[in-house]
Amino acid sequence: MRVEVYIKQLLYRYDCVIVPNLGAFVVQKHSTKYHPELHYFSPPSRTISFNKAIQNHDGLLAETIAKAEGMDFNSAKHKVQLFVNDFKSAIKVDKTLEVPELGTFILDEENNLSFEPNQATNFQLASFGLDNIQLSQLKETEPEEEKSLTALASEVETTTETQPKPYLKYAAVGAIALCLAGFAGFYKYNDYVISHNDAEAQKAETLIQERIQSAKFSYTLPEFTIETTKIESSLPKYHIVAGAFRSPSNASKKVKLLKAGGYDDAVMIGKNTYGLYQVVYSSFVKRQDALQQLRKIKANVSPEAWLYVKQL
Repeated sequence: MRVEVYIKQLLYRYDCVIVPNLGAFVVQKHSTKYHPELHYFSPPSRTISFNKAIQNHDGLLAETIAKAEGMDFNSAKHKVQLFVNDFKSAIKVDKTLEVPELGTFILDEENNLSFEPNQATNFQLASFGLDNIQLSQLKETEPEEEKSLTALASEVETTTETQPKPYLKYAAVGAIALCLAGFAGFYKYNDYVISHNDAEAQKAETLIQERIQSAKFSYTLPEFTIETTKIESSLPKYHIVAGAFRSPSNASKKVKLLKAGGYDDAVMIGKNTYGLYQVVYSSFVKRQDALQQLRKIKANVSPEAWLYVKQL
């Protein structure tokens, strides 16, 4: 399994995952947030950032790989280092490198490394399956202005004085009664609007709590499958890498240069994790022989040469 997959799985359980000689992925926690401009709540979340200053080896990543793949701790450390070497080779060539489901690394002209996390991934297990909650709004209505009771009563009295007919007295009393009923309805409507707004807010809060309580979470990470392959001891396993190239033609040119320099066993051994063609000085069956030759090459030819361990 690829190293970046282990990093992602560990970020669900830990606040910091260190990749030695590269940096650390650090988790930042965010509580439930209300977005008033769009009228919705977002669930609690955990996003990641990258800090290249933290490079101390705490053993968490290597130990996880060792347990999952049934290898010893030093072999797991070596697998992590191979991932770092491939990463550095690829970022130098392409300047921009996307690590699936974690984010994108960018190397600027001054060799400053920056990181843009993948915002689509929420590393908060407790929020698994929760979406944003959109709230419905009640539009406020402004009732038409009504005349005051005093003004209405005054109009009725004026009408009564100008037209002193008996039945108009009863009409005036009825008009005042209708006005009083209208005002009573208006105040009741205001009470209804306030109550409705309070009910909507309570409904939203209750809905959030119900969604959180009823959501089904899975805290179990996928089972790791262990594949074993029987390798013949006569096949070379240790390779001294001279460089990695995006273009196969450039890799072939490097092979010719090495052969011209006396390294007759120089060969291109195929692509690495990031699709770069790797060229090696030579390959060895025994680790001790490979390390001895690597020290000579580092001292006399190229200090950037490194040991690649893989059965081809």
